Amino acid sequence: MTITMIFFESAMELIPNSHRKHPLVRKEWQRNVKKKNRGILLDGALHRPILDSIERAEKRGRPDIIHHSLMNIVYSPLFKEEKILVFIHTRSDLCIRIPSNWRVPVNYNRFCGLVSQLLLNRRVPLSGDPILTVQHCTLEKLLQQFDDSEIFLCDTPTEKLEKQFPIKTLSDLSLYSSKVFLIGGFQHGEPEFRSLESPTSTQDWTLLTLYDEVKPAWVIAARLIHWLEFGGYQW
Repeated sequence: MTITMIFFESAMELIPNSHRKHPLVRKEWQRNVKKKNRGILLDGALHRPILDSIERAEKRGRPDIIHHSLMNIVYSPLFKEEKILVFIHTRSDLCIRIPSNWRVPVNYNRFCGLVSQLLLNRRVPLSGDPILTVQHCTLEKLLQQFDDSEIFLCDTPTEKLEKQFPIKTLSDLSLYSSKVFLIGGFQHGEPEFRSLESPTSTQDWTLLTLYDEVKPAWVIAARLIHWLEFGGYQW
């Protein structure tokens, strides 16, 4: 029995090379990429003009979503005891597995520095045994590892999703089976992953509604952790 949380299409990416001469990042590019061997995370709070010039801006440039979410998970006893698996999937199909012996930096700037190095070099640290690695992996391929698990899309019901998935709440869930919880790692918009267009690949999925309105990913993660720790989950 395993519990897995996957933050899909996460708004965590490096500023594209095509924008390296933008006044907002020109000096930082020289310092980070050439001297510190790390990239620059796209952050809407700092790089709004760049964000506004690229497609699907409403779903990009929010690494803080993943930072807040990981803070709610990796310091929990369940994660430390390796009872929860956590994966970060990005909109460019990069996948990061969060190991149980890693503690996300509490300081946001340190977190961004580490992730920018990770996304540029595909591993951290750069020498010795890696703590974090990145692999190219679609969400569909990632989910193939969990064929024996129930898959739940954590979202607020919409007309499109209601037509595609059966709906449940936490009180409806069995406490005795392996589960995968899919949590959107972006700010606005609906999921884009291809499986939503293929009924055969999502026929066994369930829409899990936790609130009557949209909540941030870190709130969803905290609610799930609380349910697992105090809801009588049998380990």
